[in-house]
Amino acid sequence: MLAGLVAWLHFISGLAYDFHLLFILPVLFVAWFAGAVAGCVVAVLSVLLWYWADRLLLGAQVEFFPLLFNKAMRLAIFLTGVWLLHQLRKVLERESQLAREDALTGLHSRREFYSQGRRALALAHRQNAPFTAVFIDLDRFKEVNDTLGHETGDQLLKAVSAALSAHLRASDIAGRLGGDEFALILTGMGYGPAAHYVEELRQRLLHAMQQEDWPVTFSIGVASYRRAPDDFERLLARADALMYEVKNSGRDDILIRECSLLERPDPQQHGQADGDDQDLEE
Repeated sequence: MLAGLVAWLHFISGLAYDFHLLFILPVLFVAWFAGAVAGCVVAVLSVLLWYWADRLLLGAQVEFFPLLFNKAMRLAIFLTGVWLLHQLRKVLERESQLAREDALTGLHSRREFYSQGRRALALAHRQNAPFTAVFIDLDRFKEVNDTLGHETGDQLLKAVSAALSAHLRASDIAGRLGGDEFALILTGMGYGPAAHYVEELRQRLLHAMQQEDWPVTFSIGVASYRRAPDDFERLLARADALMYEVKNSGRDDILIRECSLLERPDPQQHGQADGDDQDLEE
């Protein structure tokens, strides 16, 4: 439609006004929003309409073949523009994907994990639904990197990611927060179900390590709420502090706590319990 409008303007204005550059606008618009194939179709249509308008305007004043050659050159320019725009869109989409996805493991990147986690928490908070955060740290991962090499370390992280992904429900959110730290968000899951769920996950992770004879275990902190809080960063800090309690107590364990909405994690205490907290060490 836009290409037809430009051709009509070109025709009624005659040779006094130059609308030539406007012919490329519908081409680029369609190429960006509908793809390269659709852009090429509109490019051909635009050049045909341009040719038709010029033939009506110039009549016998111009020879057929020079006019056809000029339009072919313009079509080549339009198609080049479509190709360049398509390549630009692919690069931008790739950059956007890299910002959302951890390149090594395929899990959510830290930024995307926080973004999705905040949205999930806001929804659960409005619904007064239970909510659980899980913080996972790999014990002795540095030893694997130092003795077996970084390539083996990368394979290990991929194995952890695969085990996590295989255990997730559709509503769960998993991300690699950096290095050997992973986190999960369990929406709609309270203390009891979360304890069972995380223990099964830990066994799955340990099995994946044992299959490759890797000496890695897992320190896991779990912060569970009967009703979702309203602060995502505080929620993760609570789970992180519980994970550090496990690390400081000998590693290779789970510490899950049913937390109060009123409590505030103390980073210096690494998540020391408040009086009304309920603890469970698996």
